[in-house]
Amino acid sequence: MSLVTDNSDIEMIYGFIEENAREDINKLLLRYHGKTLPYSLDFAVDQIVARRKTYSKLPSFVCFRKFLFPDLISSEQASDERVAEYHAALAGSGKKILDMTAGLGIDAMSMAMRGNDVTACDIDPNKIDALHHNAEVLDIQGIHPYCRDSIDFIRSAGKFDMIFIDPARRDASSRRTYSFSDCTPDVIEFLSLMREKADRILIKSSPLLDITQILKEIECTSFIHIVCAKGECKEVLVEISRNEKFGGVRIVDLDDAGIASDISFSYNELKMTGTGIAKLSDFSSGCYLYEPNAGVMKLKIPGALCMRFPGIKHVSHNTSLYVSECLYDDFPGRVLKIDSIPDKRELKAIKGQKYNVVTRNYPVDVCVLRKKIGVKEGDDKFLYAFRAAIDNRPLICLASKVKRVTTE
Repeated sequence: MSLVTDNSDIEMIYGFIEENAREDINKLLLRYHGKTLPYSLDFAVDQIVARRKTYSKLPSFVCFRKFLFPDLISSEQASDERVAEYHAALAGSGKKILDMTAGLGIDAMSMAMRGNDVTACDIDPNKIDALHHNAEVLDIQGIHPYCRDSIDFIRSAGKFDMIFIDPARRDASSRRTYSFSDCTPDVIEFLSLMREKADRILIKSSPLLDITQILKEIECTSFIHIVCAKGECKEVLVEISRNEKFGGVRIVDLDDAGIASDISFSYNELKMTGTGIAKLSDFSSGCYLYEPNAGVMKLKIPGALCMRFPGIKHVSHNTSLYVSECLYDDFPGRVLKIDSIPDKRELKAIKGQKYNVVTRNYPVDVCVLRKKIGVKEGDDKFLYAFRAAIDNRPLICLASKVKRVTTE
């Protein structure tokens, strides 16, 4: 069925969604099984499921009663609105933009809300119907959805200030793909065409894609953005700007308040290798323990971190933790103050208390260690277990999270 144009009973679907928002889906399907309804039961139920899946990912969109999803997979593949807002911030305002793979349209709508003129292409007519509908519901101006193959579209289109593309990372059998050449469209094959049509291109890629491989496949890369949301690496964003050489990597970690962490490394910094290695005396009460966020861990740049934050030492070559006497409030990741390196007696004394247990390169996993020590889940107190470079020794460290001010 068409999303909106063939559905004269759309108000009834809205009512069904509101009435059954908290219902068990299986029970709901059984209750209406075999009943004749003036609308598609599957479509209505999919709306409830999609809203649940995106409640924390798209809060500013699903808060609108009439916001609709073309299908379930679009809710799964849609950009987190925090990430989409980052894309929109990179785009700027007053630009002519082409989104070649609109999908649910979160990126296109976010860019349009910044005052850009956005053309959004998708080959799925239901997705385009949904984008038309949702842009009207949210009263978003300056967005022009087209049901077209975007490669065919740009061949006959004029120039744009920027092209944004999030190629489909699944093959014909719905198996996940990661390399650019295995995605649809194949950005490697059509990159020359895209560069003819825009001076700036943003290519969204898998968070698993290797940075070195990106630079080999797309030699004209001018910058790479590793985008995280609430500590989880969401994507690697490739930026291409005409006549700009590769400048490095920017790592951002986004939360509900804005940008929680923002750090960039130049190309030369990425090649640094020397690090200071922590000694047992470095793990003392009052010192600071640092765990890089997911984006920094992905880069594997201990040399650059030790250079950027003087005095910081790597716990070991195989353990992604750092320690220092100095507090670096702007460190890109979790910052903790060491309370103690407990002995067996001290470990027994914390039984029943609340601690978040974290293991890094440690012979016992979190569940086993938590049960063995007997601690409950906590908030600001942490128990870190890891191997240090000192004889590859396993250590346990009790620490408290340092609260930091979020920047916007």
